[in-house]
Amino acid sequence: MKNLIIIAAGGCGREVLQWAKDVNKVENRWHIKGFLDDNLKALDGLKCDIKILSTVEDYVPDPDDEFVCCIGNSNVRKMVVEKLKAKGAVFATLVHPNAVIADSCTLGEGVIIYPYALISDNAVIGDQCIINMYSSVAHDSVLGEYCTISAHCDVTGMCTLGDRVFMGSTSQIVPGTRIGDDVYICAGSTVMTRVRDRKKVLGNPAKMVSF
Repeated sequence: MKNLIIIAAGGCGREVLQWAKDVNKVENRWHIKGFLDDNLKALDGLKCDIKILSTVEDYVPDPDDEFVCCIGNSNVRKMVVEKLKAKGAVFATLVHPNAVIADSCTLGEGVIIYPYALISDNAVIGDQCIINMYSSVAHDSVLGEYCTISAHCDVTGMCTLGDRVFMGSTSQIVPGTRIGDDVYICAGSTVMTRVRDRKKVLGNPAKMVSF
């Protein structure tokens, strides 16, 4: 049995702790070893049965360790993942048992799929993406690396998202739309046209706003 180490003990990390426990109820996959967090007091005052082991900088991976990174900011997540991979860290893909995952889809390394998410036929989810609860990625859509899809989002069919895209809660992208790298889609927005790299969009239909 592998050890699971959760990077970041904030809200996302504590949610993923529960999802890992739910996975274990079905397949007993991991010994949940603990968190890594640069704030060693991040759990103070909170109800949590798993401790913070170390800062990211100080931790040396063991051969039986697997990691998931629960940092919402895509650029910070990428930096931390690369730092640990340079030490030999291996990243697990965590899919909640209540998620609906098509047999034909492709999930990259380190992907986290929350409960009640749906990944449809021939969708491709890049490395280190986070897909939150009640969100969907429809048929033939492709997500680049380190995307963060918040709760209740809808990526419809044949969309292409670049790397490090952030979708705020209840946002949606209409079929066939292309989204560039480092795009921020504000909560509640509907994206109906192509969005170029490093743009922030807001509204219905979504329009560019200052970043």
